[in-house]
Amino acid sequence: MLIWFLAVNFALAALYALIKGIRREGAPMVAFFIFLPGLGFLIYFLPGLLQVFLEKAGVDREAVLTHVFEIDRQPEHPDVQEELNVVPVEDAMAVSGNTEKRALLLKQLKKDLRENYKILLVAAQDTDSESAHYVAAAKMEIYRLHQARWLECRREYEQEPGDPGKYHTACAVISEMLASGVLSAREQSAYRKRLCELVQGQIDAGESVVSLGEYEEYLNSLVELGRNEDAERLWREHADRMRSEVSYQDMLRMFYQTGERQKFEDLLDDLRRNKQVRLSPKGLEQLRYWTRRLNGATMNN
Repeated sequence: MLIWFLAVNFALAALYALIKGIRREGAPMVAFFIFLPGLGFLIYFLPGLLQVFLEKAGVDREAVLTHVFEIDRQPEHPDVQEELNVVPVEDAMAVSGNTEKRALLLKQLKKDLRENYKILLVAAQDTDSESAHYVAAAKMEIYRLHQARWLECRREYEQEPGDPGKYHTACAVISEMLASGVLSAREQSAYRKRLCELVQGQIDAGESVVSLGEYEEYLNSLVELGRNEDAERLWREHADRMRSEVSYQDMLRMFYQTGERQKFEDLLDDLRRNKQVRLSPKGLEQLRYWTRRLNGATMNN
């Protein structure tokens, strides 16, 4: 019986190889069939037979696999070759044809509009009008979403201006809009003014509620709006609550642009002596640059 079983298994393996040869296809499974008599054919053909059975019976194959068998999937390893071939969207847009550009834009936008639209803003001025249209449509949709959320937050805040939670939410929504990249220059100024009103109003009502990030946004908005006196007053009166790299950078930029060298040097010296402010590598590099430059100018004088 064993010999007959092996003979039949060998004959079936040979028949499989012959069929593959006629179709000019490879037959690497022949060795698998020979070294695993019977079991090899079972392993190879059972999944296909099961699928045919499920389809004829009208069974949802995905539901069976997910809810009945409850197979625990192991973490998948990334496709190394695919990962190595990933390039920035800007570079892909620069070297792709119009058809590829459109496909790339649609693929990115379908993933998550809120998360992916910023990396596609580079295509807004693309020579391909349809690609630029995709980006313009995405910007309009993002603007609509932000605007709807802001109107809702503003209404809730105006109903309960003393609620710290509604105040923080309103400030966060405006900050997101300012960072969205979809506002015009005029709209940027309007929302910066609104942010200044919100934070100043909360300072007057209760300074302890205002967070460091909100102070930073307030100061940045004052500088961007050209309200230098208000920015300097804010720094002078509340510097102890807003000493951070971001705030120092905004004040240094303002003094540099207005040509107030003494105030610039005094603030730079204050930053150098303030051990509580943790600088990023970029901030530390800028501090060293200005320190060397000012020391060199002093020596030359």
